[in-house]
Amino acid sequence: MKIDQLQTPCYVIDEKKMRENLEILKKVQEDTGCKILLAQKAFSTYALYPLIGQYISGTTASGLYEARLGAEEMGR
Repeated sequence: MKIDQLQTPCYVIDEKKMRENLEILKKVQEDTGCKILLAQKAFSTYALYPLIGQYISGTTASGLYEARLGAEEMGR
């Protein structure tokens, strides 16, 4: 789909840039031994959870349903 064919309002996420940023986060984890978690309330684009899960340790959750969402969509 071309950008001029998108109906607005909408969110457009650049997958290449997302992967570049996730690589940075993965390297920080590897270099420091820390765990980086996705704050689901701040970024709730569930379609990207499988991709994000390949790079970071998991998600935060303030309740049962958020924990379930993270586990089911990200696998962590």
